Amino acid sequence: MYEDLLTKEELAVRLNISAYDVDKLRKTKNMPFIKIGRTYRYELEKVKTFLKTLSSTSSKSE
Repeated sequence: MYEDLLTKEELAVRLNISAYDVDKLRKTKNMPFIKIGRTYRYELEKVKTFLKTLSSTSSKSE
């Protein structure tokens, strides 16, 4: 179950964004995450789905 969880740094590399942007998406856009102790972990497939939803929502508002 936890094998496919990524740290914010690993997710940032996969998405080609900064770790700061990962934090910002989590805090302001409610990107899906799992909190384990004091750390946040991310499931790549759930994040990709979230980003597709986010981009389709923003394109509709234009």
